[in-house]
Amino acid sequence: MTTPYPAVRPGELHVWWLTVPPAGAGTETAARLLDPQQRERAARLNRPLRRHRKIMAHAGLRVLLAGHLGTRPCEVQLRRAVCPACGGPHGRPYAAGGHGLEFSMAHAGDGVLYAFARGPVGVDVESDAVTARTARTVAGWLPAARRRTLDALPEPERLRAFLGCWVRTEAYLKGIGTGLAHGVGAAQGASADPAWHLVDLAVPEGFTAAAAVADRALAAAGSSSAAGSSSGRLRVRTRGLPSASIIEAAEPARTREGR
Repeated sequence: MTTPYPAVRPGELHVWWLTVPPAGAGTETAARLLDPQQRERAARLNRPLRRHRKIMAHAGLRVLLAGHLGTRPCEVQLRRAVCPACGGPHGRPYAAGGHGLEFSMAHAGDGVLYAFARGPVGVDVESDAVTARTARTVAGWLPAARRRTLDALPEPERLRAFLGCWVRTEAYLKGIGTGLAHGVGAAQGASADPAWHLVDLAVPEGFTAAAAVADRALAAAGSSSAAGSSSGRLRVRTRGLPSASIIEAAEPARTREGR
């Protein structure tokens, strides 16, 4: 049984950061926490570093969910809601038996970001090392009004502004359940959507991140405010997930498999 984590209450956004350690023997150990489908998807990645990062990211998610749900990481059952745009089985992920706890995960480089709330939530993180050329290409996917705003900025400010705009856009799309599968058009009015709150997140240097939290996740939250909250009603609690805790949680799984 994983050590329980503080309960996520209405009006709270719990954010966890994992710095993925260098690849090594721990990769195979952590993979024992994944379900067969996750292991198969990871195995299809040709680059060992990408495979290692994916395994650690998903193993970390299972450790966190197990701590919140009172079970073992390998017993967490992950599902997908239907996509609200097309009805396909690729909407927001959720854990069976989550009792209203929702989550989102994003990773970039060796950084992984997890978010938990009592309602729909989306999160995104990007590395600040993105090139100006890549930024220009991806910015082309944004609505025309946002592109014009970015283009009007001086070159030194443009990349930072793009990253902030992009993580908020993708967090919102993940929150509403469409992701990037249907383009970014649905995020055109994200900043003015009264049903959602966009929050810039404090993450380690070299990364930019944001979360989108549905208004119903704030139910019964009261009117108290918290530092760093964009809505004045959302309390953001940030913690670090030690990579050693993932390996520690995976050890019982290795013992049960007799290896």
